[in-house]
Amino acid sequence: MDTAQSGNKYSEAHVALALAPSRPAACAIAGAAAATLALLAFTPGPAGVRILAATWVACAALEAIHSRALLRGPRAVRSLRLAGREIEAEDGNGRLRGGELRPGSFVAPWLTVVRWRPRGAWFDRSIALLPGMVDADAFRRLRVILRWA
Repeated sequence: MDTAQSGNKYSEAHVALALAPSRPAACAIAGAAAATLALLAFTPGPAGVRILAATWVACAALEAIHSRALLRGPRAVRSLRLAGREIEAEDGNGRLRGGELRPGSFVAPWLTVVRWRPRGAWFDRSIALLPGMVDADAFRRLRVILRWA
């Protein structure tokens, strides 16, 4: 979070999470895609452009369900280890990628978004976690670390 303070007792805390597929995440992604497709259906404009946009929305939703909710494919994050400000994520191919936490993570009881940047990358990545995706105790520890570390 942006209010991070160095030197507190959470700055060197660590937690390891094994992620599980999430049916609520898949339903939320599908619902958002359906709402967007409904909006596109009633938007005025050339039919070809609307069909192209609808195809893009459907493909993006299917990819998000596949990699983010069902945790399949190389873009999925299957496990996460956090030690202080250092993070290590295992992708769908079993490859570990290290990096550092970035300001801007979101912490709530129903959703946690971990914002991080892999070593050597130019852009930040985000990992969205719902309570059913991880062990309850580990999820609580992760939220405390992100909030105060």
